[in-house]
Amino acid sequence: MIEITYNAEVWVLIATIFVTVLTGIKRWRIAERDRVKRLRLDGFRGEILAQTIDVPWYRQLGISIAVSPLIGIVEQQRLLKLLAQAGIKGRGNLANFIALKSCGGLVLASFLWITSELGVFGHLLAYPIPRVAALGVVLIVGWRLPDIVLSRLVKRRRLRLEAGMPDALDLMVICSEAGLSLNQSIEVISREMRASNKDVADEFATASAEMRVLPDFGQALDNLVERTGLADLRSLVATLKQSIKFGTSLAESLRTIAAEMRAERQARYEQRAARLPVLLAIPMMMFILPCLLMIVATPVVLRMIDLFRNLHFGIHL
Repeated sequence: MIEITYNAEVWVLIATIFVTVLTGIKRWRIAERDRVKRLRLDGFRGEILAQTIDVPWYRQLGISIAVSPLIGIVEQQRLLKLLAQAGIKGRGNLANFIALKSCGGLVLASFLWITSELGVFGHLLAYPIPRVAALGVVLIVGWRLPDIVLSRLVKRRRLRLEAGMPDALDLMVICSEAGLSLNQSIEVISREMRASNKDVADEFATASAEMRVLPDFGQALDNLVERTGLADLRSLVATLKQSIKFGTSLAESLRTIAAEMRAERQARYEQRAARLPVLLAIPMMMFILPCLLMIVATPVVLRMIDLFRNLHFGIHL
């Protein structure tokens, strides 16, 4: 009788565990399905983060860090704006960039930890407090290093856009005088400028696509200014909006804006050329001046050494 009761209690316990596991699996599947639906809905709404279905591990890592309190919505918008201005577009680039920042910090911290364990730095990192402080500094440097590289990419692309924008305006003048509409002119610019300046062609191609989708042409032009980050385009956008609203002629206004942009570009080149003597002074002092002093002063020093070697003061010991 005792064995029967004992066996019944064991079976009841096993059945309870089995039912609990099945309930947990069912609840997990329901929660996972709801999460996938929510991510898909966010993707259709235009949210920043993409779906986590069939994505690489590094993108999943970036998404996990992006949804954490470490990175807020404002920081996500700032990074998205910088990525767009650098010409890095596409689905999941924000998650990839955040994963790159995280992996950079972890790799540098791991390298510092391994080198400190091997005694490369001697007794400098032998104590816990200096080691923790050094790891914190290295983590911050590894986290901020991709931002510095991204800023440099943004500046280089902005220079290329500034160099190609006057030619695009001249082509827009030709298109407007030929009787083409604004969206047709922008589409022609996106095709014709691809051989000479790919960045300008890509931006105008994006603006042309937005004009076909958005109900307001002005919003597409504002998005063009926001993506490029060029202050010179604001006057152009204001002129184009005025033309759309009142039906005024574009040719003379665009010629004036193109001439102003070329004058500003020439002034920037002259400013950089005027900075060259100041910037070259430091390398000349560091590299050229010591060599010149060695060439000029070495014979004098050698003759003085010979002179003092052969010089006798009449003192005999």
